[in-house]
Amino acid sequence: MYVQLEDEFGDIIGKARRGQELEVADLAERVGLPAADIGKIEEYEMTPDSSTIAKLAESLGLHEGKLIDSSTRQFFPLYPAGRAISGIKVEMLVLGSGFLMNGYVVGCEETGKAAVVDPGFDPEKILRTIESSGMEVEKILLTHGHQDHISALSELCQATDAPAFINSEDLDLMGKLANKVEGNLAEGDSIQIGKLRFDLRATPGHTAGGISLVHSEVAFVGDALFAGSLGGTRSLVNFCKQCQAVKEKVLALDDKVLLFPGHGPATTVGEEKVHNPFFS
Repeated sequence: MYVQLEDEFGDIIGKARRGQELEVADLAERVGLPAADIGKIEEYEMTPDSSTIAKLAESLGLHEGKLIDSSTRQFFPLYPAGRAISGIKVEMLVLGSGFLMNGYVVGCEETGKAAVVDPGFDPEKILRTIESSGMEVEKILLTHGHQDHISALSELCQATDAPAFINSEDLDLMGKLANKVEGNLAEGDSIQIGKLRFDLRATPGHTAGGISLVHSEVAFVGDALFAGSLGGTRSLVNFCKQCQAVKEKVLALDDKVLLFPGHGPATTVGEEKVHNPFFS
């Protein structure tokens, strides 16, 4: 399981810069650094002093105090693999090799029904987890259409005979795997896993059809949000959409709600309010 964040200081600077369509030279001019130093910061070859971090925060619209804490690795979530919640079983699976992502088997303990969320890689590992859980998979839910979140979809559909669901805005990202999708995950709707109800909240930006699955105790947020960071975007429009969606649809939840992201450790709404430099 994870012992460090998906994104540290250098990643945060790079994501904020690219999301706002700033060239390295543009950011360097704003903060009074050589362009080569911005590259070193983003590549973890240099940690600037606090006065430079303050300039970076101002230039990128980041929270200064939280960004300083990120530079010294002050934050790591209290429950990186989640915690026990009555009635809900969540198996967090770190999938892949080298490039890692999170898939989940989510079960209703009362009914024994389950769903797979984001079968990115390693179908055999996912299927072993399903078998050991003793639960019956009735749905496959995709938070977005990037290949690292759907690559094992065909094998999972064949093995479980469960229908797959995604927001229709992301079908064009799926290539041939789009023909495995049988249902739409749309803002304002809800979906059942056994007797567990998950509300569907649109969290676009990383992709056009990014969707978060929200229960009163847990939320599966895909790449909309990472512990202490965000999933990447490369346009100002999408960056703004993502920040707004996360603020309104995720960080507005109760502080205790566990957030299960597409990469890196689990976190909570309360921790993100305190530590995520993308939000004031």
